[in-house]
Amino acid sequence: MAQDNLLKKLDALSIKKYHYLITALSDMGYFLDGYDLLVIGPALLFIGPLFHIGVAESAIIGVATIIGQLIGGAVFGFIADLKGRKLIYQWDMLIFALFAILSAISINAIELIIFRALLGLAIGADYALTLSIIGEYSPVKGRGKLLGTDLMSWWIGGAVAVFLGLVLLPYGSVSWRYLLAAGAIPAIIVLILRRNVEETPRFAVEKKDESEIADIEKKLGVSAGNDESIPDDRYAKPSYSRRAFFTFTSWFFNDLIFYGIGIYTATLLLELHYTTHSGSLLLTLILYIIGITGTLFFVFTADRFGRKKWQQYTFLAQGLALLLLALYAIVISKEPPLLLLFPMFAIFYFANAGGTGETTGIFVSELFPTRIRTTAMGAGTAISRVGAIISAVVFPITLKLYGAIPMELILFVVGFLGFLITLIFGEETKNRSLEAISS
Repeated sequence: MAQDNLLKKLDALSIKKYHYLITALSDMGYFLDGYDLLVIGPALLFIGPLFHIGVAESAIIGVATIIGQLIGGAVFGFIADLKGRKLIYQWDMLIFALFAILSAISINAIELIIFRALLGLAIGADYALTLSIIGEYSPVKGRGKLLGTDLMSWWIGGAVAVFLGLVLLPYGSVSWRYLLAAGAIPAIIVLILRRNVEETPRFAVEKKDESEIADIEKKLGVSAGNDESIPDDRYAKPSYSRRAFFTFTSWFFNDLIFYGIGIYTATLLLELHYTTHSGSLLLTLILYIIGITGTLFFVFTADRFGRKKWQQYTFLAQGLALLLLALYAIVISKEPPLLLLFPMFAIFYFANAGGTGETTGIFVSELFPTRIRTTAMGAGTAISRVGAIISAVVFPITLKLYGAIPMELILFVVGFLGFLITLIFGEETKNRSLEAISS
């Protein structure tokens, strides 16, 4: 089939300007996702005293956006497999911008929770779409690099959130409003720039949309021609139940191990009396920069080292870093000093950002065929967000009631289970076309 041959030619391309454009526009969505999800950590330093809320209410505010992601990912991922990627991809940033602004002008905790949850719908939609879109455009050689830039942008967004929190600290109780509203500005810019994006080549071929196929051929400078066909993923029968178990469980474990620590790092450093408000934000910013270096490492090595082994060992590294902190506290009978805590957190952040945080989502985008790819991404987003919600709610409450040791031990077990599941069920996807992986 000529359309199948088009995909073969697209897979054989070198990376072109349009690939970088698609990747950049998708990365901006992830940048905003990272910014708005992690900005709530610095913002809560001011929201708590202003709205007179306790640890339980703070936890609900922290997870409101994640709950929205759970719903948005599942719903919009399913719709994108029916109606196409382009429509939702072009409009989800409007929802993002609207509720970012409304969150910033909330007058009480209830309003803030509602608006943050609705903002999460857009983030969930983007999670379901962006990796799928990059993967469906990318050539085989370089696909890992392009996919890896998404999470790098997420971490840059988080670092910007903490940096702005540090800069706006002198403005006191009103600074959180500026922090939440700031995300609307780049969202509007991305909304405008995405207006001219074409449908993905693989979805266009799946739906036999000749008009979209012609536009894609023009954009990328290829022609389908006539050649032997590639395997049709509609007739392929790999074990998708096994793949679903592997990808959804490992993504769930990644969010379970990360979000409690990731969202509340600044609060944890402050409440355990390691540092001041400004010091906690500065140390958190340094950790996010370490996370960015982890994603850079992945971007430049993903197509050489692959995904599976890297996911195994970075799950293990996160668990061991937390185990060492717990063992120190148990043996010495006091919290570890900052000189030990910070290096262990640095290992944790590097391994999560440059390892499991990258690979768990990428595996979903690569291991499922075009006809169900965004549905799988949406389902994976929803399931992983259950882990994020558990972590983000349980972590601060457990920290307040029992200290850090129980959570560190539990999260070590989570990291070890992630290592085992990847070792047993994981599949390597580097240097293989998406159609070959499907069949």
